[in-house]
Amino acid sequence: MTKRAALLLCRLTCSFTCIFTLVPAAALADDAELARRLQDPLANIKALLTQNDVLFDTGNDDTSYSFQLQPVYALPLDDLDSNLVLRAVAPILGIAPEGQLRIIGDQLAPGGSRTWGLGDLTIQTMLSPRSESAWKWGAGPMLSLRTRTDDDLGGPGWGGGPVGVLIGAPSENSSLALLAGHLWGQDDFSTTVIQPMFWYNPPALPGWSLGYTGAISYDWDGGAGSNWTVPLGAEISRVFALESGIGLSLGLGYYYNVVNPNGAADSTLRFSFGLVLP
Repeated sequence: MTKRAALLLCRLTCSFTCIFTLVPAAALADDAELARRLQDPLANIKALLTQNDVLFDTGNDDTSYSFQLQPVYALPLDDLDSNLVLRAVAPILGIAPEGQLRIIGDQLAPGGSRTWGLGDLTIQTMLSPRSESAWKWGAGPMLSLRTRTDDDLGGPGWGGGPVGVLIGAPSENSSLALLAGHLWGQDDFSTTVIQPMFWYNPPALPGWSLGYTGAISYDWDGGAGSNWTVPLGAEISRVFALESGIGLSLGLGYYYNVVNPNGAADSTLRFSFGLVLP
């Protein structure tokens, strides 16, 4: 970790701790239950989640930024004894010259300043049969819409592919999920994403979680040495079930890319914030 990244992580950790002391506490059992629901990609919830990434050493050792708005909307389909879960990712990006993001495509040209704007919108639709088992699954189509405001921020453009997820509970205090999908898009875009997710919920600290949600990707159109992105790291989160019926989620994490394409970040500092609607 660079000195700049360590300083930023320290500041965010202090802010993170202060926020926890200011938010009204609800029943601890409700906090723990809400945390488990947020860890379930197929949960029957309505939420507005965000993921804010500071990407260090992109391009010519510069810093890039990614802000993702991730709405989640689950529809109960009682006639099919299933739920239809809709998830979208709307990225707002600030990419340094010669930089690249995991699902962005080619590197930006050298020179100039960061390119800011909206990237391509991705929508996941997964049909999940209801089950009383500790394990469940969901699958469906994934779509990409060409919503970029600058060609330098292009990703799949108009495209699509399959997506699926398998979810289980290895123990009473842990949850495990594996999400996998593939996107085909414009200009020979072809990327596979595999996202293992593991969370541990300490029984003595209801609402707190420690986990891993790094997304491993493979660019089938990338050149030699520019195919894989493999992050290692961890994140901590705290969930609050507020008296108003609204849930609040805060998270802080750090990931280091063991393997990454040319121009992509060496490491990522992540701050997440989410609201679960009543």
